[in-house]
Amino acid sequence: MAITVYFVRHGETYFNRFARLQGWSDTPLTEKGIENAQKIGEVLADLRIDYLFSSDLKRAVDTARILIANHPTATMKEPVQKKFFREVFYGSFEGHSNEEGAIWASYLGEKRFRRIGEVVDEFGVEKAHDLLKAADPAHLAEDSRELNTRVEQAISFLRDLPDNSNVVVATHGSIIQYIAGMYGDARRKYENLHNGALMKMVLDKEQTTVASYNQFTL
Repeated sequence: MAITVYFVRHGETYFNRFARLQGWSDTPLTEKGIENAQKIGEVLADLRIDYLFSSDLKRAVDTARILIANHPTATMKEPVQKKFFREVFYGSFEGHSNEEGAIWASYLGEKRFRRIGEVVDEFGVEKAHDLLKAADPAHLAEDSRELNTRVEQAISFLRDLPDNSNVVVATHGSIIQYIAGMYGDARRKYENLHNGALMKMVLDKEQTTVASYNQFTL
């Protein structure tokens, strides 16, 4: 008996196109982003979807609406929005280039990085976000303590759904990567997902398993 969760990264936005840290800020889906959502909707068309959730940020809500719009059997057309599925908050770095955030973290990590993903690869998700919070001049960026609490709330919520449920969650790249870092294979470096890609997770009473990651198939 288990619950299967398909975490979907939202479609491309303008900040994604310009390689800017988006976090809790929001920019619209691009034309490509709409296509990302439509394509993953086609992939999910053969899946019985029992629950549809999203973060409360518009790019994730719009992605959920698009991917479910033409589903042949799903009765819901609107996602249930949950704040704990939000993207990681980047504090003062919101809207700045990915490279700028990495450079600040590089200063504290004593090694030069060009992208946030490289910081995560080097230190793991928890320490990487601790470095970003320490580097943030306002110290508002989410650190591992805050993120762990939020992720644990989200997983507990999902685990309480009925057995054998299929769940789709439209959310964000960095929070999916963080979840994978917490519950996935400790030997693996989980890259940031492509827009419209999936992470499949299986939850039972005792285990939380990352079954597949950064895929465009079920």
